[in-house]
Amino acid sequence: MKFRKLLMIAALAVTVMGTAAGCGSGSDNETNNANTGTNAETGNNAGTDAGTGNNVGTGNNAGNNASGGGGEKAITVKAANFEFDQPEIRVKKGDKVKITLNNAEGFHGLAIPDFNVDIKENNGTAEFVADKAGEHEFQCSIVCGAGHSKMVGKLIVE
Repeated sequence: MKFRKLLMIAALAVTVMGTAAGCGSGSDNETNNANTGTNAETGNNAGTDAGTGNNVGTGNNAGNNASGGGGEKAITVKAANFEFDQPEIRVKKGDKVKITLNNAEGFHGLAIPDFNVDIKENNGTAEFVADKAGEHEFQCSIVCGAGHSKMVGKLIVE
């Protein structure tokens, strides 16, 4: 009876540790981040990438659309334990947006429900036209642990 109880406790402990480790251990140590590209639309980059999580509107905008949207915007979002490296992403209405998700730590997804986007694999991509102006929430779409609900951000379509 005691052995059975001890075995059940050990099995429970292994299960809990395995679940926590699934979100906390990243096996992908890529350092390639396309978010430090240039913004050909204006010739400058409004964001900074100093590790502060305030990398706003970066990526490579190949569009030549000074009068409005319609350009192409490539954005790579890095997901780590319970945060995205870009809590805010800015694009212009009409831009064709290509988002790539890079899991720096753990296993995460990225969903933007207003544009029917749901990336669930590392280095997965989604493309859509930003045809709805305003603020659109994005969030982690894979339950990744205790801080999962904090993995949110805004896509701002201007």
